[in-house]
Amino acid sequence: MQAFVFCVARNMRRNKRFLKGAKTMDWLQFFSSVISSLAWPTAVITLAWLMRNPLSKLVPLIRTLKYKDLQIDIGDQLEAVRDQVGAEGEELNLPIEAPPLSYKSLAQADPRAAVLSAWLPVETELYNIAANLGISGKPSPFILIRELGRAGVLDQVTLDTLEKLRRIRNSAIHITEAEVTFDDAMNMADMCQWVKAQLKRINATRNQYAPGSTPGAGTT
Repeated sequence: MQAFVFCVARNMRRNKRFLKGAKTMDWLQFFSSVISSLAWPTAVITLAWLMRNPLSKLVPLIRTLKYKDLQIDIGDQLEAVRDQVGAEGEELNLPIEAPPLSYKSLAQADPRAAVLSAWLPVETELYNIAANLGISGKPSPFILIRELGRAGVLDQVTLDTLEKLRRIRNSAIHITEAEVTFDDAMNMADMCQWVKAQLKRINATRNQYAPGSTPGAGTT
């Protein structure tokens, strides 16, 4: 009997030690799981903190390269327009009027704003032609240029120049932080002055069109 009681007591002590060990292992596994789950976020945060200075230097470089590409594209387009107008300018015998001094000051202070403002007088002349032709409403420059071209109101050189300058102007709108150069702005002014003179000449000869007629009517 005493031997039986001794065995039972010994087994109970063993069970207690086993259960105590099992609980200890559970807590160890829990802490191990917590540490594992925190390891990656901690590593990422630490890496980001260590890389904050190199990344801050890299981001402006990426933006600069992107904007320089766009700026070069605008400059190339303006040079292409100038070459085209220069090739046809003698035949048309229309010298390019120099932009006003106020525009030059704006081009020096904010070339991008100058590119946008150079287009405004061109739009004004387009809408003057539309009004003389009896076109109601205020269609977008894109639609108006297209319809005037379809109706034969615009010659091909003027039509091509208008469309290219319109695209350049739109590019300048969407490149909010681009570095447009002073030369780009002055080229834009020269080309807009030239095409504005063309539109004035065209508008002055529109008396042959009947009042109320709409360019592009009957065309597809």
